[in-house]
Amino acid sequence: MTSNPGATRVRSFKFAWLAPVVLAAACAGPTEPQFVQADANNIRQRTQEFEAAFNAKDAAKVAAFYPGESVLMPPNAPTIRGREEIQKFYVELYGQGATDLELDSKDVRGHGPLAYEAGGYTLIRRPASGTPTRDRGKYLFIWRNTNGTWSIEHTIWSSDLPEMVPLPK
Repeated sequence: MTSNPGATRVRSFKFAWLAPVVLAAACAGPTEPQFVQADANNIRQRTQEFEAAFNAKDAAKVAAFYPGESVLMPPNAPTIRGREEIQKFYVELYGQGATDLELDSKDVRGHGPLAYEAGGYTLIRRPASGTPTRDRGKYLFIWRNTNGTWSIEHTIWSSDLPEMVPLPK
């Protein structure tokens, strides 16, 4: 019985491509979940729920949108870190008469478990004493999906107005 060296080389060549393909697939690891339109819709829904909690003056419910290590970057104030401190911030904001928050989500984009939402806001402040004011500006939320729930990791906003503008009487 004679051996055919050409046939052996052909067989080896036929399977030579298989090793790199298997190696590449093994190194790829698990795929990250994709960010899809349903995620953007879910974030917009969560934003409406956030707005409703804010306007109900429920600081605990507002703070529940933030995981424990969240960051809040309000204008003209130091950075606030952690859910408890964020809740205290909202309690103080309500004490200043903050009410009638309206959030207008303009853009929601993401990749995997992270997303950003950019939009505009309006807010009225009706202090116990003094003149009511309104504010208008833009905001940016950084969202993270953990176990199927979108939570706000970072919040920053800034006013479009030079200062608080008194409401007309």
